[in-house]
Amino acid sequence: MAEQGSNYNNRDENPMMLSRRQMLVGLGLGATALAAGMAGCSSPKGQDAAPSQAEEDIEAAPSLKEPTQTIEADIVVVGSGMGGMSAAVTAAEEGANVVVLEKQSILGGGTNFAEGVFGMGSDLQKEAGVNGNLLDLIKLELEFQRYIVDYTLWDFVVAGAEENLKWLIDHGVEFVELGDGPYAGIRTQHMYVDHRGSNMIAKLEEAALDLGVDIHKSTPATHLLMDGEKVVGVQAESGKDIINVNAKAVILATGSAGENNELFDRYTTRHSEKYAWCGAPGLTGDGIKMAVEAGMGEPFRLMAPIVGTTVEPLGVASHLASLGAMNPYVLWVNQDGIRFTDEGLTRAYTTSANAVESQYKTYSIVDQALFDRLVSDGDPNVGWGYYVLKGTPLTDAPQELEQELSRGSENVFKAESIADLAAALGMDAATLEKTVQEYNAIVDAGEDVLHSKKPVYLTDKIETSPFYAFRVKGSKVNMFGGIHINENVEVVREDQTVIPGLYAAGVECGGFQGETYGITVPSSCQGISLSTGRRSAKNAVKYAKG
Repeated sequence: MAEQGSNYNNRDENPMMLSRRQMLVGLGLGATALAAGMAGCSSPKGQDAAPSQAEEDIEAAPSLKEPTQTIEADIVVVGSGMGGMSAAVTAAEEGANVVVLEKQSILGGGTNFAEGVFGMGSDLQKEAGVNGNLLDLIKLELEFQRYIVDYTLWDFVVAGAEENLKWLIDHGVEFVELGDGPYAGIRTQHMYVDHRGSNMIAKLEEAALDLGVDIHKSTPATHLLMDGEKVVGVQAESGKDIINVNAKAVILATGSAGENNELFDRYTTRHSEKYAWCGAPGLTGDGIKMAVEAGMGEPFRLMAPIVGTTVEPLGVASHLASLGAMNPYVLWVNQDGIRFTDEGLTRAYTTSANAVESQYKTYSIVDQALFDRLVSDGDPNVGWGYYVLKGTPLTDAPQELEQELSRGSENVFKAESIADLAAALGMDAATLEKTVQEYNAIVDAGEDVLHSKKPVYLTDKIETSPFYAFRVKGSKVNMFGGIHINENVEVVREDQTVIPGLYAAGVECGGFQGETYGITVPSSCQGISLSTGRRSAKNAVKYAKG
């Protein structure tokens, strides 16, 4: 998962890039196989519709099954990303008997695709002369989010930044470099080996097993076990087995609900039809659902951290998606064929999708000359973070293009003339032709009098047949929030009363987020997950012992 504030500068060498792309494509994050996971968008906001099945499910009373197996534990952790694994290892170090339940067949969830983690006090920072005040960094984040975020939560993340990073290092987690953040005085983003969080998860898995943590993969948790208002365990399923894990405390760390379009539409201000899911499979809001069942109330402050733009169903590792959706040289138009923004905003990963949200539909227009240039030579401004490095020749794009066209994609179009392209897009031909002429004149003049696009991006006219259009969507790589917590990482109800025995960790903790993916705290997803994971574990163990 690309993190805000990542070092997206052009690099001369990156020998691990191919293996990273292969991993992503192999898991469906850069291939057309992702399409199956994108079906079933809910009705647009503002329309009257019966509650969807997902909406009914999240509000339904739990339906427990007769268990075929029972496990006893002090702490059960649901989920195995940074939040879950840091919680499990910390709880075990505190002397607890710990069980981890993971829905997928591998550990890590969305953390597998994280690039780095927020932290302070490392040798890398000392060598780089990093200095500054973390409180100033958080102040910038609060200002950026218009103070909708909860300072009492950010406070313990910042306070533990040095201790928690050292804890990872003590467990063998290696960091290869510092990322560049927008706040130049404090480079807090510590990049994992190969820029892959899966390498960090492997170290925490090793530590967990050494400590005797009982890890169950392919075992999704389905419901909490309750004794009155107190949480006393989790019911899970593994094949045909129904497993009750009786525990003194439960930590929910299931990675929020990025893949659940119904929750996305109902509880965020965005519209799922304008976004493509590019994150890890299985992030459907399981922990949120269980917290609601336990009496938390409505899902709390769900926020969609959209990072960059893409072409559905292609993912962040796709060359064609980079060419069609993350390319500042192209022409963007809306559903009416009108140019409405500066296309250079594609380089602003955390806010570019806001322009997509502003229109009913967004298309990029590319001619054959620009297509060929990016395929053969690449460009220092075209790429997708560490997934498709800037300057990489986009050699996979022609094959991906033919695949999408041959399957009749609704998001990729080819035509011999602008008029024919307009017809394929359902636009007025004269309007699109006029927009293209005006844009070509802007390129000739080297000055964008409409949207102030930087001259460095005004290099390619739309004039060489054939012409291509790509439906541009925001890249939905994860989701923030859903579970209401306090500063002790206990799950609370709407009136702030605590649900005994229930804790949360990771990005599904609500309160850290505003309406836009934070730009001030690089790798904040991983930093929040690490901090809440360790803090929830320590408090859960105290509760269990009490």
